[in-house]
Amino acid sequence: MLFQEALEKLKARQPVYRKGWSPQDGYLVFMPGMTHVWKIVLSPQPNAGNYIFSFEDFNSDDWEVFVISETVAEQSAELECEINAA
Repeated sequence: MLFQEALEKLKARQPVYRKGWSPQDGYLVFMPGMTHVWKIVLSPQPNAGNYIFSFEDFNSDDWEVFVISETVAEQSAELECEINAA
């Protein structure tokens, strides 16, 4: 999908990623109460930080919705709680 479509998915609270990213590159989310897009990385250690889109990201058409498994959902929920508590 195109970048604009990926932004719409983010607004709808659906995580996205680019096809060219490896699983270690994580995925992007827009969390309730936050003003920035966050990148969630679960391997090798769970981590999150603001994502800065590149010019390449804006022009790419390889965006996909990230399908979260039950295990990933649990790890993500824990990480989001930590972020919101900070």
